Amino acid sequence: MKIFDERGATLYELLAVLVISSIILPIIYGVFTSGYKLYNKIGIEGQLRDDADYTATMIMNTFYSFPFDYVRECGEKNCIELVNSSSTSLTKQEKEQQTFYTINQNTANEDEQVIRIEITDSENDSSRKSISIDSAEITSAADFSESALEISCSESTNKNEEECTQGMIDLMLKLDHERLEEKLELNSKFGF
Repeated sequence: MKIFDERGATLYELLAVLVISSIILPIIYGVFTSGYKLYNKIGIEGQLRDDADYTATMIMNTFYSFPFDYVRECGEKNCIELVNSSSTSLTKQEKEQQTFYTINQNTANEDEQVIRIEITDSENDSSRKSISIDSAEITSAADFSESALEISCSESTNKNEEECTQGMIDLMLKLDHERLEEKLELNSKFGF
């Protein structure tokens, strides 16, 4: 009596599986790797956009929280200073047993208060640039090497044209990351 085992694969079936696999597997691998690269790129770009938003917000918060009289360039590229050179003072006056106070606005300060916003070398990595406000670096994973910070002045003080009282801040951020092929460019403007 002969027993036939029909559960095995023939050589033709094995060759057909190999040919079909050699066609389908590279396509699946290509889709998987390109999807993984795209996922990483989107994640890094999202992180850089968050860093740029945070940086612009910190600069705007500085403008809103510091009582400056004018803004000037530092003399260096990508550096501006907010200057508080005057204050409001009260002068006490007494007449006929009554006390009066005179308000003197824009009294010159003996000590000028200055906050500096600039693009400088990073404290943690000298190959990167970062943005610092009053010498405090804004922590970021991005490299701000080709970024720019400029003033477009529309009105200045009577004493000096470099002392800008009204204008626009142009913040052009060109963010780089070691895992990105192209730099991410973001522009922001706000007035004061």
